[in-house]
Amino acid sequence: APEVLRGKPYTQAADVYSFGMVMYYIATGRQPFVNCAHDNILALNICNGIRPEINEQEAPKFYIDLMKNCWDPDPNKRPSAIEI
Repeated sequence: APEVLRGKPYTQAADVYSFGMVMYYIATGRQPFVNCAHDNILALNICNGIRPEINEQEAPKFYIDLMKNCWDPDPNKRPSAIEI
């Protein structure tokens, strides 16, 4: 999660962000950022808002919307486990 990359404590909201990445893998069969080096540049880009790309041919809109909500840059705006 971006906040963890910035050195903030790991929280349930970070788990929700990770869950969104798992949702991406389930829908697409691709690991997030598979075409990028997993380095400091990617970490910086994630902190600046980059997210994996997905379209409605790969998953239904409601699924994509939930996944993107899990990726919200503000941990307080991500859904809770109960909401998911």
